[in-house]
Amino acid sequence: MTTENRPRYLFVLCPPYSGSTLLWKLLATSPNVSALPSEGQFLPELELIMRDRPWRDELSLPWPHIKSVWLSYWDTSKPILLEKSPPHLIRARQIANHFQPVSFIVMARNPYALCEGLIRRNQWTAREAAEHALRCLLAQQENLQQFPDSLKITYESLTRNPVAESQRIIGFLPELESLDSQASFKIHSIDGTLDRPIVDLNPRKIAALSVEQIVDINSVLGQGQEALESWGYKLMPAKDAPDQLQRE
Repeated sequence: MTTENRPRYLFVLCPPYSGSTLLWKLLATSPNVSALPSEGQFLPELELIMRDRPWRDELSLPWPHIKSVWLSYWDTSKPILLEKSPPHLIRARQIANHFQPVSFIVMARNPYALCEGLIRRNQWTAREAAEHALRCLLAQQENLQQFPDSLKITYESLTRNPVAESQRIIGFLPELESLDSQASFKIHSIDGTLDRPIVDLNPRKIAALSVEQIVDINSVLGQGQEALESWGYKLMPAKDAPDQLQRE
């Protein structure tokens, strides 16, 4: 296969519970995309390797082996080979060293909505959730600096205007040709696993946070306001939370 005919690797870099599955399934509606049957980190040949404390910065992964396994699942006749596993956002440089040509879609979600998911699904404290949310925002800021040709996208922009965002994604990767932004997708959410169109669940998720949790989250996120603002997010005063949610 010549360089010109090689498939392009497309990695979604996104924190957990932040819309990566939604974006992954939307991208997979393109006839030119081959997606793995699940997150690459959960394939049976790799789970023991990739799920052993996956958020360790110092984790050294056997990328040639991982790549060979993924290639055994991908349809390499397709021009785009798609993968998304949340811990990839701290290992983008490693990925770029082993997968070429490569493109990244760098995604974030309102950190309060992310914290709600981490608290509810991982049984983390609000402070633990906020520390992880801030870590992800800082890592994504670094990813955009290291890979300036990446596409920056937010959960909010995707769910509030999926048609426009789909067109922007196609502009980023014309090989996609088309995306079905009107399709329904089976996604696990605050309502459980449901099949439904693209919808913004942030107001409901943030409303599930207590005032005490928001205070704890703010105590952490306040240390990284530059990272928040780079994504268009702001600290949410706990006393104003109900009014802000009503305006949304």
